[in-house]
Amino acid sequence: MGIWTDIKNKIVQFFRKEPPPEYEVTKFVFSDRQPITGASKISFFVNNPEPEISVTRTFQSEDETVNWLMANNDFRGMFLSKLFPSSSSVKFHCGVKEPITVPNKMPGDIDILLYEKDSPKIAVGIECKVVKSESKENQPPKINKINSVQKKGTIQANGYARLGFSRVYLLVILLDDGRHYKNPNVMFRTTPAEWLNELYGFDWNSRMDTNIGIIYAHVNQFTSNHINQTKGLGLRIEREAILREQDKGLTDKIQNLV
Repeated sequence: MGIWTDIKNKIVQFFRKEPPPEYEVTKFVFSDRQPITGASKISFFVNNPEPEISVTRTFQSEDETVNWLMANNDFRGMFLSKLFPSSSSVKFHCGVKEPITVPNKMPGDIDILLYEKDSPKIAVGIECKVVKSESKENQPPKINKINSVQKKGTIQANGYARLGFSRVYLLVILLDDGRHYKNPNVMFRTTPAEWLNELYGFDWNSRMDTNIGIIYAHVNQFTSNHINQTKGLGLRIEREAILREQDKGLTDKIQNLV
């Protein structure tokens, strides 16, 4: 009787559906910059009486967004420590073209190229896509480009994988203008999760190589100040990339980058 029970339990465990993956909690850094002149009292994380431009219109292109993020010490520190947790000497390049890619051919420029200083043979290629969400007074938020991100992002990330990188990620950057949400705590003025189900709930496996990792970045403008003054920066690894042996020809090209 005990033997059959044990066999039955093993069969049940074998066919039992796997539990859903437990994703990493988003890590956030909030910052505010104020001039210290001694002329008046300093107050942080408060609204400017003259609202600045929305973060959804601050950057004119994905390249500008990526360059801005990688120039930010807080974001770059979070980002590199997640992808290279045991290294403090990571080199990065943004908007890499020749000799890595061919002009006017897929997958286009390499948005972010990362590798440890002495290990170009273990490089990371990252395709970046931007989604914009703008809060409205007593209306649902205005969200755009989700379908484009899902279609173009997966195609281009698959192209990175074919180039032979040791790891490939798709980085989805949400530019979130939350200034019109009514939460009294300004740091929680972000687009409600239910409006982002289409983005975060997408089945990436249906289109994208399962070896490719997925990262979500969150750029939050929660006061009327310019994003360069007051902001929240979040980062979450949704799915880790699978490490593979890198193409030798690609390694040679990376070594020749200036």
